[in-house]
Amino acid sequence: MHFRQFIFAVVIFISGLIGNPQLSIAQNKIDTSLCRIDKAYLKSYWTNAKKLTISPAHWSTGEWIAGGAVLAGTAVLFTQDESIARYFEGLPDNNFDKWNTYFFDPYGKMYYTIPLMGAFYIYGAAAKKDKPKAVAMDFVQASLYSAIAVTLIKHVAHRHRPYQTDPLDAHLWDGPLTDDWAHTSFPSGHTIMAFTFAAVVGTHYMKTVWVPILTYSLAAAEAYSRMRAEKHWASDVFVGAALGYAIGTFVVNQSQCKLKVAPIVSSSFLGFNFRYTIGSPSL
Repeated sequence: MHFRQFIFAVVIFISGLIGNPQLSIAQNKIDTSLCRIDKAYLKSYWTNAKKLTISPAHWSTGEWIAGGAVLAGTAVLFTQDESIARYFEGLPDNNFDKWNTYFFDPYGKMYYTIPLMGAFYIYGAAAKKDKPKAVAMDFVQASLYSAIAVTLIKHVAHRHRPYQTDPLDAHLWDGPLTDDWAHTSFPSGHTIMAFTFAAVVGTHYMKTVWVPILTYSLAAAEAYSRMRAEKHWASDVFVGAALGYAIGTFVVNQSQCKLKVAPIVSSSFLGFNFRYTIGSPSL
């Protein structure tokens, strides 16, 4: 059985998330004493998961255009996967194995980012600064969604990795009924996690230009390393990157602490009402 129809459906879904207006960078300030792990925050895991799942039902024309663009890019990469893998096969080592062992592989497994985000939360709590806490809280939620999504897709597709095919064959998809669960190339788990981290941190710190530049550069390097190590095809990392970006930006814009300002006008004074909320805005 051929599973490309399923893969294209996944790519369209991801594209819709990317094009969704609610995924655009939020304009509300993130600065509130209500940024804490409480019942509202824990409940947001369920409510945001539902919104993420049904978001394709609310696509606009622009979102369908975005979906078509990502779908087209994935389709092109499917046709070029073997050529790209063959290029990476011919590259000299140049100490890449060391970099992969001590940085790229653990980075994609979140061995570095999880402790960093833990430190963010502890610092925010100790210094009574809410933005570091919001970043850490969003990262945990987005990473959970990404981990679930990539695991489900991997075990439905069961695509063979480049190093598992000889000669190179990018068209081996075993599908969900296989007894061999060793083939989990599509999409790239390391890449989705790197782009989830980049999206969360980069969106929160978008005004500090070097932060998104650094986080997305590291994510792109992670994607490169997965192809360089012959662990993934180009289409694997492309879809993983799109999915990580979509989920990361979605969570930031749905569950961050928000400061809302509303004018108050009366016969005796003019002022502003400040209201702090945490959790998902109502749709």
